[in-house]
Amino acid sequence: MRPGARLPLALPAAGWTAGVALARVDAVPAAWLPWVAALALGLLAAPRTRALGAWLLAGLLWGGANLLWDARLAHVDEAWLAGETRVRAEVAKVRRGPGYARLRLEDVRRLPRAMSAAPSSRNDAPGVRLAGSAWLYVHGYGHAHEEGAGGFRAGDVIEAAARWHRPSNHRNPGGFDFQAWCFDRHVALIGSARGPVRLVRRAPGWLQVARERVREALAVLPPEERGLLAALTLADRAAIPPEVERLFAATGTMHLLAISGLHVGMAAGLGFALAWWGLTRREAWIIAVPVRGASLLTGLALAAMYAALAGWPLPARRALMMLAAGVAAWWARGVAPPLNSLLAALMLILLVDAAAAGSLSLWLSFLATAAILLWRPSAPGGEAPEASDAGRMRRWLMGALGVTAAAGLTTLPLTAHVFGRLPLYGLPANLVVVPMYGLFILPLALAGAGLAALGMTGAAAPVLALAGRGAGWTLNVLGWFAGLPHAVIWTPPTPPWLGLACAAGLAWAGLWAWRGRGRAAAIVALASVFGWGLLAAREYPPARALFAAWDVGQGASSALMLPEGRVLAVDAPGRRSSRFNGGVLAAEALRALGLVHVDALAVTHAQSDHMGGAASLVARLNRLGELWLPDTPRARRHSGLRALAAQARAKGAIVRWLAQGDAPRLGRIRARVLWPPRGFAPANPNNASLVLSLALPNGERMLLPGDIEARAERGIVQADGGPGRHAVALMPHHGSATSSTPALVRAIRPRLVIAQTGRGNRYGFPRPEVARRWRKAGAAVANTANGAVLVDVSRAAPAWRYAPPVRSERRAWAARMVAALAARWCPGSDRCETLRARGRASILGVERPREKGGPDADYRDAWGDL
Repeated sequence: MRPGARLPLALPAAGWTAGVALARVDAVPAAWLPWVAALALGLLAAPRTRALGAWLLAGLLWGGANLLWDARLAHVDEAWLAGETRVRAEVAKVRRGPGYARLRLEDVRRLPRAMSAAPSSRNDAPGVRLAGSAWLYVHGYGHAHEEGAGGFRAGDVIEAAARWHRPSNHRNPGGFDFQAWCFDRHVALIGSARGPVRLVRRAPGWLQVARERVREALAVLPPEERGLLAALTLADRAAIPPEVERLFAATGTMHLLAISGLHVGMAAGLGFALAWWGLTRREAWIIAVPVRGASLLTGLALAAMYAALAGWPLPARRALMMLAAGVAAWWARGVAPPLNSLLAALMLILLVDAAAAGSLSLWLSFLATAAILLWRPSAPGGEAPEASDAGRMRRWLMGALGVTAAAGLTTLPLTAHVFGRLPLYGLPANLVVVPMYGLFILPLALAGAGLAALGMTGAAAPVLALAGRGAGWTLNVLGWFAGLPHAVIWTPPTPPWLGLACAAGLAWAGLWAWRGRGRAAAIVALASVFGWGLLAAREYPPARALFAAWDVGQGASSALMLPEGRVLAVDAPGRRSSRFNGGVLAAEALRALGLVHVDALAVTHAQSDHMGGAASLVARLNRLGELWLPDTPRARRHSGLRALAAQARAKGAIVRWLAQGDAPRLGRIRARVLWPPRGFAPANPNNASLVLSLALPNGERMLLPGDIEARAERGIVQADGGPGRHAVALMPHHGSATSSTPALVRAIRPRLVIAQTGRGNRYGFPRPEVARRWRKAGAAVANTANGAVLVDVSRAAPAWRYAPPVRSERRAWAARMVAALAARWCPGSDRCETLRARGRASILGVERPREKGGPDADYRDAWGDL
């Protein structure tokens, strides 16, 4: 039988998916798209390829139109950015973190400054309306995670003043494209509330009331259990401690914390089993009712209710569409195989949400489902099923093992490439924990959440408590797996050829499995993944000696990398308890450059803008050789540095406390400690910073001064021999007016000085007079606010450049197109609003967002959502 007869949607799905992906994702340069369209027209001319060409062209057109629509929703005009702006909006979602709440606002309207009267209904709200949505950060709510705890709820209408900015990216090698993430979700503005936020009207819907009842029922549980069950039932991971998330990440079970295909499938399976059990209690029901069909519809309905309770997260919506396609496939059994229904679901998802073509969660779900369908166990024709309980149990266990192994092995290369993490014990951990979640924790959690949503809190409490006990038990199991040697192997981005080779091997194995050659397919699949894993963990150090000062916001982090693979990292800022901080940024930047280890990490002093993210950096390394710390009384007493030292020792590192006169060495990296004197205890902790002078491969020297100020600079200059000239230097204390004294500037006279600051920082760093002082001394001044500064230190005269911006070519093109249409037909925002009211400007926007600074919480929350 021809493949097209078995899979009639194979060519249409391939053409449609390729067209949408080429229009939405930067897989092919935008300049090539006309040639792709010409290819589609050429395929239309041949009868055998006509279907492929038609669907490819349709996908291109649909993806392009969807891209323009998203650009229209992501636009903002300059009036929104001109100083403090007051808005009235509806709260669509509340997410709480330590000390802040993030409100997602819909129907955002800019109010006149004199506006104070509250409208009587949503429809008569005045002001110019934002096309997309906005994020508003409200600080000062403590550590509460409940939506209704002293704050706002979804459905509320509020007024607030904020200084708004467009989403922006950190500019580091391999950086996360936060702008694109916001673009696809129509988040056009981000701001922090200035002054009190006024509640205009409280009108929560039934869904918000139900979610709040579930939160109240979960509030009595221990923190870890509460966080896990909130993630499982409400898709809210804000209350999960970072150390718990690290356990799931280390064991390859992170998918259990995000409501996606696995959870929706579990809920559907639970609904199917309950309906089947109920409908088979009486013989009359079995005769009168199509039991299997009714059970499938019941499972689909329960899955839809679960997705609604969770707030309809995108992965759950896509999984529900795939599940609906599976139910439709059963009704159409005999017409097409299940793989055909999976392709139909993929086409439907891309029709409803074209941006999903670039979604990792969609492709993980699709690949896992396809692998399960290809590898599903089936008895040979005519073979009677085993009648004994032991035989059925053995078949069930083998089936569960096969399904888990097929899904895990198929998705492993993609997840490792994106997240750089290879969980060595992921397969056995999933085999233990996933059944526990599917058969015990999730059913109890859904039952308890349902009772709580209906107002039966007393009945819900013991059910949720039992589910919490199960979740706590799984943490002990995951902790055991995570404690095994080499539980996580961090990998640099794999070369494209390696991923393609592994994908080809898995496709070959899938084809053999489809033809019934299961043993040969298993051997090919295991060989492909094993060979890929051996090569994926290899590092690729830069070809020339490179120094990088990373873009980490208002903080400091840098690294010196040599061609032989030696790495010296200096500082990592951020909040220690945060999921996303400067340590994560530094680790991702090193990984993008092919490195997943550090030979020595130097922490200049114990302040959060220099050491708060060091623990996150260490946790994301395969190996740490040494930890360098300043040998001062304050540093030795600091709890954060002591915890970091313990973490480094647990990773096998040597902890060295350094003082003036020490000369540590790492291969060709030779350092000289200029400051502080041993036992130095100044009143200003900045003056106890560890100051390093590094010998560069080109014979020059580099100065890494931490946050020293005038007193310490004077001590360095007056020491025997002085600091000497340095070709490259980091600007002391980010360019503060209390540092960079004329004596130090004259003493080191660098060719390049780098200020480590955040865009639009409130301190005004680097201070203009300080920058002028360095320039007068002959130095070029670079600033990490403009992106990571990359310096080639292998040359006699160091050459430097900024890291290129992380941006999507497709989205930039769409924004320019929308801006051109707006400039031609709708030059003023007020006029645009009038035209929208008349229904005549639905596709117009104004401008593509430009880069401007934003709080690291933006990235932290997006990272958590991923």
